Amino acid sequence: MQISKASIRYARALYDLAQEQGVQEQVYADMHRMIDLLSADKSLPALLSNPVVPVHPKQLAVDLILQGKVADLSVRFIQLIIRKNRSADIFGIVRAYVGLYRKKNGISRAIVRTPFPLREDERALFEDWFRQKMPGRKVELSNKVQPSLKGGFTLRIDWLYIDCSVAGRLQRMRREVTRRVYHKA
Repeated sequence: MQISKASIRYARALYDLAQEQGVQEQVYADMHRMIDLLSADKSLPALLSNPVVPVHPKQLAVDLILQGKVADLSVRFIQLIIRKNRSADIFGIVRAYVGLYRKKNGISRAIVRTPFPLREDERALFEDWFRQKMPGRKVELSNKVQPSLKGGFTLRIDWLYIDCSVAGRLQRMRREVTRRVYHKA
């Protein structure tokens, strides 16, 4: 999904304001909560992006949902976006802020897909591996459960993709067998 230039501008403005007030980490955590909220329930993004719904009900909904869960600066900023009729861009702005924060703070995002949720000891092994392979860099590890992998894991971090899954191995074996059978004929 492409992030608009306006979303990037708003995200930069929020980052600068948060930095000025010394609350970048809090706003970063708030933006993660916003991503979770916008991803979990499709009715909130539908409400916010609907041009027929007036500004006031959108602001009330955001107040009810966010009040007490996120910093005051984050709530005021989302309210400003709604007042400026940019509520359809909220998801893009939130994603742009998270990306900007990660870039400015040297944070890489690692997504580990496994057929079952990672246990704490498994998570610790991945974190140790990241510390060894990427010294001086912070890594945010998230685990996505994907039962179709059957076993093993896949890892995506920045430009690196590692497939150590049973499904991936079977796929590679299938390609190799197909390649050998067609080359013999």
